[in-house]
Amino acid sequence: MANLKLAGAVIVVVLATAALAYLWQSQLRAPDGAIDTGFSEEHAYATLSKIWAEQKPHSAGSPQNAIVRDRIVEELTSYGYQPDIQRAVACGPAERNPGCTAVENIIAVHKGTGTGKAVLTTAHYDSVPAGPGVSDDGAGAVVVMELARYFVDKQTKNDIIFLISDGEETGLRGAIAFAQKHPLMARVGIVVNVEARGASGPSMMFETGVGNSKLMDLFASAVARPSANSVTYEIYRLLPNDTDFSVYRKLGLRGFNFAYSNSASLYHSARDNLEFISRQSLQHHGEHAFAVTKALADADLGALKSDSDASYFDVFDEAMVVWPSALNLPLAVFALIAIVALIVVHRAAFSLGGTIWAVGGFLLVPVLLFGVGWLLSFPLGIWPGVHPIDHPFPWPGRVATLSGGLLVALVVAAILRGRAEMRAVLLINWLVLAALSAVIAYGVTGAAFPFLLPSVAFAVVAWIETFVRRKSLSISAWIGFLKIAFFLIVFAMALELVLSFSLTQYKILVLMPIVLALVPVFMACLEEMSAPAWVLSGVTAAVVAGAAAIASQTPAYAVNHPRGLNVIYYDDKAAKPRWLINFIGAPDEAYLKAQGFPAQDEAFDPLGLLRTDHGRFKPATDQQVPGPSFSTTDVSSANGLTTVRGVLRSGRGGFVTGIVFAPNSGIRSVRYDGQQLVAEEKLQGSDPIRTSFWGLAEVPLEISFVADKKPKAVAFELSPLPDSDEERALIAGRPEDAAPAYRGDCATVFTTIDLAGSNSP
Repeated sequence: MANLKLAGAVIVVVLATAALAYLWQSQLRAPDGAIDTGFSEEHAYATLSKIWAEQKPHSAGSPQNAIVRDRIVEELTSYGYQPDIQRAVACGPAERNPGCTAVENIIAVHKGTGTGKAVLTTAHYDSVPAGPGVSDDGAGAVVVMELARYFVDKQTKNDIIFLISDGEETGLRGAIAFAQKHPLMARVGIVVNVEARGASGPSMMFETGVGNSKLMDLFASAVARPSANSVTYEIYRLLPNDTDFSVYRKLGLRGFNFAYSNSASLYHSARDNLEFISRQSLQHHGEHAFAVTKALADADLGALKSDSDASYFDVFDEAMVVWPSALNLPLAVFALIAIVALIVVHRAAFSLGGTIWAVGGFLLVPVLLFGVGWLLSFPLGIWPGVHPIDHPFPWPGRVATLSGGLLVALVVAAILRGRAEMRAVLLINWLVLAALSAVIAYGVTGAAFPFLLPSVAFAVVAWIETFVRRKSLSISAWIGFLKIAFFLIVFAMALELVLSFSLTQYKILVLMPIVLALVPVFMACLEEMSAPAWVLSGVTAAVVAGAAAIASQTPAYAVNHPRGLNVIYYDDKAAKPRWLINFIGAPDEAYLKAQGFPAQDEAFDPLGLLRTDHGRFKPATDQQVPGPSFSTTDVSSANGLTTVRGVLRSGRGGFVTGIVFAPNSGIRSVRYDGQQLVAEEKLQGSDPIRTSFWGLAEVPLEISFVADKKPKAVAFELSPLPDSDEERALIAGRPEDAAPAYRGDCATVFTTIDLAGSNSP
């Protein structure tokens, strides 16, 4: 009998784990096939291939960006529009990104029959200096262009503004220019933004805005294959990340913000190109944007305003579950009260000793989880080299982590068996989970449902089971476990976008609610067993160890999951130029050795003023790369301040120039065209003050500082690498599993400047 129960327990656990893994894969799968929304992935990809033909980086203000701009204008013109180019210099935001960008926004308008507010559909076309930006955000740009092509001969109630903005990568500055300076902004009533933070995966609607209940009703009814949940929305609101949508949200506008985010290692890299973009993701992007834009085109936009928020999640990308967030706290309180009442009804299960053991088991779960996660962090992330966030072979690590959670549940269940009654353990654990759902529902209500819905389901089923079976709660234990596992495994896996496998001790803690729900399930399965309980634990430990061993032998990088490796010509004009290798991820020691770099990092202060960094240097032949300059045109003093007016000039037409002021330099303002570029808190802080200017060869500035100070300032410029045998050798030797990222390969040249005089040598 014991062996049959053991076999049954093993089968149930294996099947449940397999089912949950399948559900997780379904939830995050990249969509395939096409749904008749009017969007053509084939036409969109052909357009993307034509406009991004060279697949070269094209940051704002660069010659290549002008080529992309002209092709987009030509394409929109061929559809029948007369595109407008908004040329402006946009600055800010001062609190996060001081500086300015010369932007060229592309705008086309489809006229509706009504006189109300317009729908703004938008994406950006500029890229980071390292990569061609095919996914980020060429895919979004062609989706907006496909929308323009679709609506050109359609009759709609509302105007639709198609904005393909510039300068997003330099600080959302194209969107800032449109919002601040374009007359069409006054017409905008709602925004649809199309973005990317990777090169594959489902297109997720991750941001809507405050008062989104009616918007989510529209989304749920309009989209055939929805991907969205309010937990992601609530988390994104707490993060410092921004997209163009942020500019409009801060002005009180709402709408829909879409992005796909798998293959994150391709994001902002040289391999964000036509080869690696997922055409299935492009299809899903188009389906989302087309469905909501078509619905908004004839909607009463004023009627979509609401004072209430919605909670929501999708079911396997097939349907949406949406309900008012105002219900979350009452439901959480209901579940909490219902579980407290269950404890009263089942008080016979709570002996003093048993209750102490049950509480001890609850406290033991996070301790054991952290310990198992810490042990796993070595084979998963340290011994073979720190894994990147986007691992090319994640499943061995995932299996090891999930199996580690099962092992903790088995061990705790085995410890508690015979010492505490299963009902006591079950109700104490769910009391805590219900209390947690109430706290989240009160503080971050949209994020409550992964705890709230399982708590409510458990409480309802437990009461039914209490009336029917009196002393047994085994069915409710299973229901609670399956529901909370369904929701939380999704978010546990999603943490790979934030934490690497080297931080498994923190990632695994997300499994704690699942483990708490699973402990009483295992106690029921292991009832009346002795040695077999530890046999099952041993088998699970073997699975954990085996998966971790396999993970430790998998490469951390691949051609389609590269680490960042930038080759930098570094010249501070005060010493001899050097080559600097900058890594995003773990250094490639074999490459560094082959290229003649030392075995140890060297500490240095970027630009001579920023916080200490580390890198690998070796001498470089002087390529005579000219540096930026600052020419003073006027100096005046008043009210204890010295004001210097002058012009910052690029030395060789680099993609970005700027000035960094040393900490505590007494800087009180940095102005361009009368606009303050640096927020007051930055001016008063003790950190260096950095400003950057994109697409501007000459930047007139007005800088004020305390009169008795002599500020130390450095002008810097980033430009393409100078052509040389050394440069070609460093690039040719770059491994296939590495690629330029973010600022990419570049020459970094800087010059110390005298704000009251001329450049220092």
